[in-house]
Amino acid sequence: MEAQHSIEWFRKRLGNFTGSQVGLLMKKGRTDYFSDTAKTYIYQVASERDMNPEVVNDDVEFDKYLHQVCINTKSMQWGTDQEENARELYERITGRHIVETGSCKHPTIEYFASSPDGYYYDEETGEKGCLEIKCPIQSTFMKYRSEIYDSESLLDTKPEYFYQCMAHMMCTGAQWTDFVVYNPFQNTPIHIVRILPDETVFAEMEKRIHVANDVVKELIEQNDVQFIDKGNSAPAYYTKDRQKTM
Repeated sequence: MEAQHSIEWFRKRLGNFTGSQVGLLMKKGRTDYFSDTAKTYIYQVASERDMNPEVVNDDVEFDKYLHQVCINTKSMQWGTDQEENARELYERITGRHIVETGSCKHPTIEYFASSPDGYYYDEETGEKGCLEIKCPIQSTFMKYRSEIYDSESLLDTKPEYFYQCMAHMMCTGAQWTDFVVYNPFQNTPIHIVRILPDETVFAEMEKRIHVANDVVKELIEQNDVQFIDKGNSAPAYYTKDRQKTM
């Protein structure tokens, strides 16, 4: 299993619609099927899927690519650093043994993967669960603790986190995802909300991922560069004409 945020983890996720970003696909445009934000995400996935394999498979070159596209703010680094502490506190409170996992691909939906922050499996009962951990600053922690208490309130407050939890369950077959909010500076530093699967949401997510995959395929195929041999003059390149795909 590749560790999250390792170069192999990024490589494995490349070209996939992922749990952390799939919520973007759920945004509809005023007149188009996808919003402008969703389109930007689709373009990004298309560019990843069409990357030069020599770059992808070369650790040095791929690391250069990651430095260009990955954003890591102080607050994001804080969240990453605190994730293990949150997971350990969750284990102490619930008595569940949580294992870390890498990128989990959906068994049937092509180019769809999600990376839970923890995975639980009971061998006796077959119960499966996932964790999605957020470690925000104190004001945001209090906001989430106050406003998020079930699936509907998570969707209303942070829809991208709601769809991330749904993606975990879709890709792993888990019966629940515990949405965990953690800040070590508080008297009660952890807030746990059980998110349950919703088959209607699953169906809509699958539909929109399939449409997005079709768009990505068109973008890649219609952008194939053709070489024109002009004899002694400089070579010319052109791309195939394409129709609006979104």
